Amino acid sequence: MPRAAVVASLLALALTGAGCVGQVGGETSDDPGGRGDGDGDADADADSDADSDADSDADADSDADADSDADADADGDPPPEPCAPIDGADYATLTIVGAPTDRPAAEHGDINLLLRGWEAVDEHRGLVDVDGPTDQGAPLLSSLFADDRVPDLSAVYAVHQWDWNANAPAGAIADPSVTLSGMQTTPGEPIEAPRSGYDIGDGATALVLYATDRTLTLKYTRDDNVVWGYTIHIVGVCTEPSLLALYQRLDREGRGSLPALRGDQPLGRAVGNEIQVSIRDTGSFMDPRVRKDWW
Repeated sequence: MPRAAVVASLLALALTGAGCVGQVGGETSDDPGGRGDGDGDADADADSDADSDADSDADADSDADADSDADADADGDPPPEPCAPIDGADYATLTIVGAPTDRPAAEHGDINLLLRGWEAVDEHRGLVDVDGPTDQGAPLLSSLFADDRVPDLSAVYAVHQWDWNANAPAGAIADPSVTLSGMQTTPGEPIEAPRSGYDIGDGATALVLYATDRTLTLKYTRDDNVVWGYTIHIVGVCTEPSLLALYQRLDREGRGSLPALRGDQPLGRAVGNEIQVSIRDTGSFMDPRVRKDWW
């Protein structure tokens, strides 16, 4: 082969080899960041996925917090336990006038309303207006509540009579047709001693003749009976613990003195959504719905 041809062939091979190197290394040499971009894309995708996961976790946490806040807002603060103490509760005593009751109060059909029982009646569940005189000093039933409201009457009842010979309840009282009102309450709300125009001593308006974790009987004189003056029975109230303890001690000691309440003084808390209230005048059960007398 002529020398010139050999040189030409060698030059062609050299150029072809350079081109092959350039093509094989193209991913590296022609695009120096090529593999780096591939790794960078993978890292970016990983970072993006991580960010997305973090955002999803954050969203989930945010949703959980929102749900928790919504639940807290919906639930609000839990109501007080019905038998929980009442802040600042402090109770006085007064000596009674005359003799103590002639039998244990818990067994007395005039003092413990639970012994008599009652039955629901189909009568108007609201205040009623009647004619007649009014005692301006009578207990005001709206003051059972801290806001002095006229409550919704959720039910009305007839209290049973008492058979003193059998010492047992008898048929329902027919006149008046309603002798016990169910008044709507919020469980745990404080119930107060109804204020009146009468001062039975040292600023007190009523004695506690009977008390349990379910009921109280208040008397608007210093007699340990229901013969004279006004008597109020309240059922569905848990007596404030210190008042209950005071009553129980004085009862054990012979009832020469009994707890005394001022008007608007808290005496316990509503156990549920209704308290039952009955009022008596000189022993007779009255209609607690009568606007002019009690509201």
